Amino acid sequence: MKNNIQNYLFPCRIIAAVSGCLMMLLITGCTSVITISPSTTPITEKDTYTKYGRVSGSSSGSMILGIPFQPSEPSRAARDSAIKNGKGNALIEVTEEYNMLNLLVVVFFWTKVEGTAVQIEHAGEEIE
Repeated sequence: MKNNIQNYLFPCRIIAAVSGCLMMLLITGCTSVITISPSTTPITEKDTYTKYGRVSGSSSGSMILGIPFQPSEPSRAARDSAIKNGKGNALIEVTEEYNMLNLLVVVFFWTKVEGTAVQIEHAGEEIE
């Protein structure tokens, strides 16, 4: 009798374990977002700028239970990296690709920013 119960429970445990794994896979996901912006800094018609060429910057990080590791703002870190690579003080014609992989308690994210590096000289009233 005891052997029959064990034979019955073993397949139930396997089915429960497989079902649990499938549920965890269904809850996880991946997200990608692409954004386009004319500039990282407001430019007025009185301002002038010098183009330095195309640049890119990237950043990545992770979160465990909502606590960020590495940069807490990967978009800003990627943008700052691109500006630094271009020797300017801003970007124009900006595109950003942001990707995120969610695995329940761990989230991985990475972003890439591309644009044209420029040196902006503000004329007239300062922009806040």
